Amino acid sequence: MAFQVGSTCYATATEAAQAQASTMVGAIVGQGGTAHTVSATTIDETSITYVLSPVGGGTAITHVAPFTPQPCNMLQLEDGLSIGWMVAGAWIGTYCILFLARALRGETGSDYGNT
Repeated sequence: MAFQVGSTCYATATEAAQAQASTMVGAIVGQGGTAHTVSATTIDETSITYVLSPVGGGTAITHVAPFTPQPCNMLQLEDGLSIGWMVAGAWIGTYCILFLARALRGETGSDYGNT
């Protein structure tokens, strides 16, 4: 099963968590009126541990953020094949219905009733 972060799908939940964490690493955020830089220390399938280090020095803040991987909802090759076969089936079904209707009306000439 693939997991999605942004517009990209990843093979494992851990890869998705790493991608999510990478969007925050290096950012400067305000916490308690002080600017902090963000780094990630531990990343697994269920949580990301961020460390907020004050820009001017001081005690770092550790925050464990829960992470719930989202299934990939982007269209894949299998989805395209399914949609393509459905469209082809609709066209074939329409052709069969028209062919049967013409055969039942006795329109078997080369012009199929077009005069």
